[in-house]
Amino acid sequence: MLPTLWPGDVLTVQSVRPEQVEPGEIVLYMRQDRFFIHRIVSKNLTRDEAYLVTRGDCMAEDDPPVGRSDLLGKVTEVRRSGSILIPACKLSPLRRRLAWLFCHWGLFRRVGLRLGAYRRESDDPQHRDRTEVRAIPIPYHGAARE
Repeated sequence: MLPTLWPGDVLTVQSVRPEQVEPGEIVLYMRQDRFFIHRIVSKNLTRDEAYLVTRGDCMAEDDPPVGRSDLLGKVTEVRRSGSILIPACKLSPLRRRLAWLFCHWGLFRRVGLRLGAYRRESDDPQHRDRTEVRAIPIPYHGAARE
């Protein structure tokens, strides 16, 4: 999700149903025992089915549709270097260009990630000596979710 989300960011995720999210919002979902955090491109809600189409900000193609039971929640805030950020629902033209560069130019991506790591280390000199994992409990509703 570069340039919106960076390694080391801590996310707050609110449990939601597909009817409660809109295109442009960033959601957390699970597929094949893996977590994904991507932006909603579109949604289809009918009486028979509900699914979201998502894509990572620096990805070239949409993801396969996200079903109702796969959606875990939406990202409501991002904690980065002591600041709390509310994710924007739309990429600015500059961020859109950066996302394209991260997607299509490996050297740009590697340099950007190294600069991000350097920035985190300079903000917190002890950062390189510890690994921190934070989990936010999210109720699991499984396939029976309505």
